[in-house]
Amino acid sequence: MMLALAKYQALGNSFLVLDQVVARGRSRRFEALARRLCDPAYGVGADGLLVLSGSKKQYRVDVYNGDGSWAEQSGNGVRIAAMHLHNTGRLSGRSFELRTGAGMSRLTVSSGTRLRRIITASLGRPNFEVDCIPVKCSGQYFINHPIRLDGRPVLASAVSIGNPHLILFCRSFQFDWKTAGARLETASIFPERINVGFVVVRNKTTIEVRDWERGVGATESSGTGAAAAVAVAIVLGLVSRTVDVHCPAGVLTVTWDEATDQLFIKGPVEFIGAGLFTDGPRARC
Repeated sequence: MMLALAKYQALGNSFLVLDQVVARGRSRRFEALARRLCDPAYGVGADGLLVLSGSKKQYRVDVYNGDGSWAEQSGNGVRIAAMHLHNTGRLSGRSFELRTGAGMSRLTVSSGTRLRRIITASLGRPNFEVDCIPVKCSGQYFINHPIRLDGRPVLASAVSIGNPHLILFCRSFQFDWKTAGARLETASIFPERINVGFVVVRNKTTIEVRDWERGVGATESSGTGAAAAVAVAIVLGLVSRTVDVHCPAGVLTVTWDEATDQLFIKGPVEFIGAGLFTDGPRARC
């Protein structure tokens, strides 16, 4: 079977887009397809697969990680889906909504061309209740909660941005944060696994983040990860309401709007290429 695919990246976080399909919600076929397509040796190579469905009245984007697991939403992924729909003429306005597994996201397409655009996405209200993240603990919130990492106590905070995130603040990244992220992702207190962000606060309007994504591993950036880091930092009184989040591939601007209580992320999206993929026993791009 021949599949028409497009590939985009948002600050190094790459996704393949598969649209013009009839799909509703999660599908085992797409989980297997994501594993094959995202494989850098036997597929196209990407952090995840975005499956677009619906019609002009209501488009939906489902996110599948590179290991085939389904994700509730992706901040970079929904912005990439918006650019694809805009580039292909499926949505012509500058502002529109897309449905994700976590609810509705409002997208705004700003300046740019078909190759590179600045796109803003709303990610909803951060949820700190442990049952909604979820986290196994006795309290209602998991904020500055002591956990053990490599045999020593550290403080961590958890929040849901439609998907679960664990945030740890550190002085620098001069430690093996990838190994730490991998261990924390699968810790028994997180029954659905968890995304992990390591954060250095530079000042009230600037932070740096390193992301370990559930089902993917270390990534150059994470949209919901940046939003989670800012949300936790605001609750702890470390930063202002609008923050530039520096990741290895560039900068995302995150705003937690006081009037609407909504999180917004703003940053670039780039088109990489498009082509046909043969989904067969020895599939190649």
